[in-house]
Amino acid sequence: MEPKNVRRLRMTFETEDGPWTLSLSEVKEGLLAEEVESVMQTIINNSIFGIPPTGIVKAELIETDTTQLV
Repeated sequence: MEPKNVRRLRMTFETEDGPWTLSLSEVKEGLLAEEVESVMQTIINNSIFGIPPTGIVKAELIETDTTQLV
């Protein structure tokens, strides 16, 4: 069976209660740090989630290869 590659963007924000993480799957190829930072700032500015983020901690692009053996 062919290996399956999964790309996930994990964005970590600061909140009053401590770090909060948002993960997105199926991230486009060639994603730029400036694009991610802009989106994270938009999330902060608009408080679109129940936990209002107050700052950016980090963003990570995580790639995982999975090969089913049996």
